[in-house]
Amino acid sequence: MTKHKQTGLRIGIDARPLQGETRFRGIGKSFEYLMKAFLHHQGNHPYVFYVDDGLPLPGLIGRFPNHKIVRIPTSNLGRRRYFRSFMNSYSTVKPSKKDVEVFFQYDATLGVPRSVPTVTIFHDLIPYLFRGQEKKQAATGVRKYKNKLAGSMYWKKYLRTLRRYKRSAKIIAISQASKNDYIKHLGDFPPKDIVVIHHGFGEDHPDSHKPSAKAKELASKPYIMYLGGIDLRKNIAELVRAFYAIKPDFPDLRLIAVGKEFGLKDQLGDVGWNSELAKNKTFAKDILTPGFLDADDMSYLYARAKAFVHPTLYEGFGLPLLEAMQAGCPVICYDNSSLPELVGNAALIVKNGSPLAPHVKKVLSDGKLSARLAKEGPKQAAKFTWEETAAKTLETLLSAAKS
Repeated sequence: MTKHKQTGLRIGIDARPLQGETRFRGIGKSFEYLMKAFLHHQGNHPYVFYVDDGLPLPGLIGRFPNHKIVRIPTSNLGRRRYFRSFMNSYSTVKPSKKDVEVFFQYDATLGVPRSVPTVTIFHDLIPYLFRGQEKKQAATGVRKYKNKLAGSMYWKKYLRTLRRYKRSAKIIAISQASKNDYIKHLGDFPPKDIVVIHHGFGEDHPDSHKPSAKAKELASKPYIMYLGGIDLRKNIAELVRAFYAIKPDFPDLRLIAVGKEFGLKDQLGDVGWNSELAKNKTFAKDILTPGFLDADDMSYLYARAKAFVHPTLYEGFGLPLLEAMQAGCPVICYDNSSLPELVGNAALIVKNGSPLAPHVKKVLSDGKLSARLAKEGPKQAAKFTWEETAAKTLETLLSAAKS
């Protein structure tokens, strides 16, 4: 894709997702990849980056040759326990028209300004759609009432965040499914001004040449794998059920479930993982939870897995699917939310909520099917690039400024 030819638009960007703990999460990392791609499409646009004055300055913004930095006071009280359940954790940005012509907000929890046309990213409605379905460990005494009050306040705070989207000139949805959910459940914004721009893919996912000894040991026997979180919508108990169902036919098979949250024993109990695991202690020995693994180890494991099994019931985007497909790993997933958009014809798509075991067994048993998925996966993953995401995002910013 060619570099952006328009010049001179003063673009304000809330850079705070690149600071603090957020920079290690999905929003922060995807925002970082987008900003890196912006460097190749920046033209002569002067950028104004708004940063939290109490946190280290993101090094990435220094790579923009034509930029200005505006420091925003830290909201210390809003980050303290319980206070953050009802107070904003960050001060609101109020860009001036003399400084910027359009503003880009990647994380709506940081506020959507009214003072200039703003383009806001809409990721998903996960808290809205799954509210009240999570089970929690029982609390007693004062802690019980504090938790109840905090939960209520967090919900009200989340609803305030959703209402902020109405202030936008345009909204960028990260998938068609996310746009559909916004229209269906919120319905307070003109559909024509909700633009679908998929996330890109490819940053920090190299072909591995330096796997750790740990990764080599994990791959020493045949395995299927999963990467992700453990909250209710991830449906990880179905992983155990599927593995136990096919294990008698594949005695050497392992299930490798990657993610730092697999160390949270109480939360695993809340979502049914522990109870399913306990149903067969012999097979449970072949379910491995190595925790967090770096990009080299993940590349190594993806390339050698018999299948990547993704039992999630909802995804705004679903980056691990693209990672697995890029590595030529056969993917199995449900037909919900954004997943069909991502995988196209390059995965085995299963009716939402149905047992996964027969489909996992089919991929492991059918060499032709497995080979086809392995061949089509990299082609499908290659359709998603941060270069294209950046170019389309800049086009949307220009359009919003003109509107």
